[in-house]
Amino acid sequence: MRVFTTLMLILFFLTASAQKKSALVSGQVIDENENPLAKVSVIILGKQTGVLTNDSGFFSIMVPSAKTIAIIFSYTGYAETQKNFYLSDKEEEKVTIHLRRNGKLLETVVVKDDRERKELGLTKINPKNALVLPSTVGGIEGLIKILVGSNNELTSQYSVRGGNYDENLIYINDFEIYRPYLVRNGQQEGLSFINPEMAKNVSFYNGGFQAKYGDKMSSVLDIQYKKPKTFGGSAYISFLEQGMHLEGTAKKGRLTYLVGVRTKSNRNLLSSQETTGSYIPSSTDVQGYITYKLSEKWQLEMLGNFSKTSFTFIPQSAQKTTSVFSPLFTANLGLDIIFEGQERDGY
Repeated sequence: MRVFTTLMLILFFLTASAQKKSALVSGQVIDENENPLAKVSVIILGKQTGVLTNDSGFFSIMVPSAKTIAIIFSYTGYAETQKNFYLSDKEEEKVTIHLRRNGKLLETVVVKDDRERKELGLTKINPKNALVLPSTVGGIEGLIKILVGSNNELTSQYSVRGGNYDENLIYINDFEIYRPYLVRNGQQEGLSFINPEMAKNVSFYNGGFQAKYGDKMSSVLDIQYKKPKTFGGSAYISFLEQGMHLEGTAKKGRLTYLVGVRTKSNRNLLSSQETTGSYIPSSTDVQGYITYKLSEKWQLEMLGNFSKTSFTFIPQSAQKTTSVFSPLFTANLGLDIIFEGQERDGY
């Protein structure tokens, strides 16, 4: 019995000593104009939990007694305030806390984004479609001929709104390209100046274009070549044309280069012409675009092109036929033509 009583006394004293002593802090939080502030955060320094003031700005929080504590009062748009307390067991203290507006200025935030400007008469063309276009011409011009018109499927020339073929402006990275085709005939025509593998953006104006493009009246073809950021390349092959390109950077990104090589031959296509003979067309093109960044405002750009086209035609024969219809008779007339000599073009 004595042992049981002793154990109960020890347990009572341990429980009493284990109870934490606490005090109460209450009050109101107001602003500079004596207006109550609701939803102010009231947290004991070093603790994870706290309370919020009510709609009238009042709060009440239990704190440990017999030691110094700090209570943090914080509210959006106001300077954080700290107040220290040292309270006895079961002591209550009422306070009034004044919060001042935070005078810190926020840094200006600028949000930028690219936005395409809608212009009358402007058509955006995806240069990747030029590589898969089922056309004898191909290239960027082959896509444009779908939008406008041309009376010869073997040529890259196009006419806009009834204008002349020479009234179409062509720009590549703000460089105006004069006479992009040296020979203006379908069979003899080789590669055009524009390399679709190197193009990034293609804009076609069929009228109403800006004055910066000049005074020709038909159209403007504005092409932007790539400015690569990493090393890369591509290659393609078809029955009429083959090509490849390389791109990359150097000098820690200050120097960029873009090089493309193309070859084209219409021999398989011309073999089915009305005039039989030996058609030997070939065209080779090497093009490069280099940029060097001198500073944030200055940059050097160089666009170069080497093109060689040859066309040899040795005609053999041709046959012309026609039909004659009349009330008296009907006849089919034919003419066989035998050729001598040959045609050689090169540029």
